[in-house]
Amino acid sequence: MEIIAVLIGFLLFVLILLSIPVDLGFYLKKDEVLEYRAELCLLFGLVTIDMAKQNQKTRKSTLPKKKKKEKNLHLVSLRESKRFIKRLMRLVRDLFHDLQIKDLRMHWHFGLGDPADTGMLLGLLQPMLLPWENATLSADFQEAVLEGYCKAEVRIFPIRILGYILAFIFSGATIRVIKNALIK
Repeated sequence: MEIIAVLIGFLLFVLILLSIPVDLGFYLKKDEVLEYRAELCLLFGLVTIDMAKQNQKTRKSTLPKKKKKEKNLHLVSLRESKRFIKRLMRLVRDLFHDLQIKDLRMHWHFGLGDPADTGMLLGLLQPMLLPWENATLSADFQEAVLEGYCKAEVRIFPIRILGYILAFIFSGATIRVIKNALIK
C-alpha cells in the first residue's frame, strides 16, 4: 500500500512540474557570420539554462550520398499517408497554437536571387508578421542575400505539448503508418 502511495505522489509531482510554464528566449543575428544565444528558464525563472554552445564554429559537413532504395508503394499506403500527413499538420498547428509569444523583435533583409521566388516568399511570410509591430521583412529582388536579427521570448506549457504528442502517437493514422512500415 505504501508503494502505491509513493507512486501516486511521484506521478502528481511530475504532473505539477509539467504544468509549470517554460520560457524560451533566443537571439539570432546573421551578417557575415551567424550568432545566436538561447536561454531556457524553468520554474518561473529560478533555473536558467544557457543553450548556446560556447566557441561554436559553423562548418560545412560533407556526407556521402546514400543509395536510394526501391520502394513499392501501394494504394493503401498512399491513402494512409494522406491521413498521416493530415494528422501531422494538425500536430504542428496545435503546437504553434500553444506557443505564447511574449516578445518578438525582428528585421530581416532577404533575397533569393530570382525576383519571382522572392516575391512569393515575401507574400507568404508578410501576413504572418502583421500582429507584431517590431517585425519587418525587406526584400532584395536583385541578389541572393540573408541578413538581419530576431529576438523572441516564448512561453510553453510542457503538459499541453506532451498531450499533443501523445495524441499524435496514438492516433489511428500514425499507428497504421507505423504498422505498415514495420511489416514491409
